[in-house]
Amino acid sequence: MYKFKIAALIRAAFFLPLLTILTACSSETEQKSGYAFITNQLANNVSIIDLEQRQVVKTIEAGSSPAGIALSGDGQWLFISNPDSQDISVISTDDLELKRHIPVGAGPVGIASNHDGSEVYVSDWYQHIVSVIDSHSGSISHEIRVGESPAGVVVDNQAKRIYVANRDDNSLSIIDQQNHQVLHTLSTGNAPFGLALSNDGQWLFSVNVQDNSISMIDTQTASIIDQFEVGEWPYCAVVSPDDTRLYVTNQYDDSISVIDLTNRQVIDEIYVGATPEGIDVTADGRHIYVANWADGTVSIIDTELNEVIETIETGEGSRAFGRFITH
Repeated sequence: MYKFKIAALIRAAFFLPLLTILTACSSETEQKSGYAFITNQLANNVSIIDLEQRQVVKTIEAGSSPAGIALSGDGQWLFISNPDSQDISVISTDDLELKRHIPVGAGPVGIASNHDGSEVYVSDWYQHIVSVIDSHSGSISHEIRVGESPAGVVVDNQAKRIYVANRDDNSLSIIDQQNHQVLHTLSTGNAPFGLALSNDGQWLFSVNVQDNSISMIDTQTASIIDQFEVGEWPYCAVVSPDDTRLYVTNQYDDSISVIDLTNRQVIDEIYVGATPEGIDVTADGRHIYVANWADGTVSIIDTELNEVIETIETGEGSRAFGRFITH
């Protein structure tokens, strides 16, 4: 019975931004500690967690059903995708204030940014495109046709590449960041949703929801070199700063799979809150933050102990789909 209830919750969380459209650092302490930003999809806001205090220090109103989240490479700007209001919220990490909303297409979900936040890349679930937004003018400068129902987006600013997971095509689009053209389309596992990129840009990981697997992709050859079985209904992943571990959220199992990338095998499973979705890692690699959708909480994992050391209440429907910790 528990599994059926969780399955229903996850389907609601997954389709919420889709069905409703169809019918869906100023102080010394702040500079030292940084923040984790958590989108609360059912509360229409963003919880800001101080990493040093390990508590919510502010809540900012976003658009309708905020889901995706991205920080600019320099950490100065935060961008939120709001599927129901069909726009992007722009927040300054300096004063933690909402600066503007930028209209975008019918179904914004995944989101990422270039180094200085001047360009924002947003996957549109319904239009099957990635919109390139000029954040200064607030206008869409390019629309890039990708596969069916694009979701996760990650950027390699050094290699000038944008990677997009196309859920309903079982594929990955590789885009040239400079000319905004698709360079290559690669088949993945079944229903890729989240993506994670190693810090050296060598490996890309596709989280394949419907076959409970992770595809490990060599970005130089654009080919799958390994496949890992993880928990049930995986959603997002993040790579440790030293590129030795991959952490994967498993929604139906309420757990995190830990993959040793040196030996290429799953080495641990860590239980967190109900329906874990977004996941990110602190700059020193010591702590993993996990947004639990059904609990409205964030679990903090100690990576040396591989266990939850603290749980923080955030807001209803905590999702945090993307990279959300300042570095």
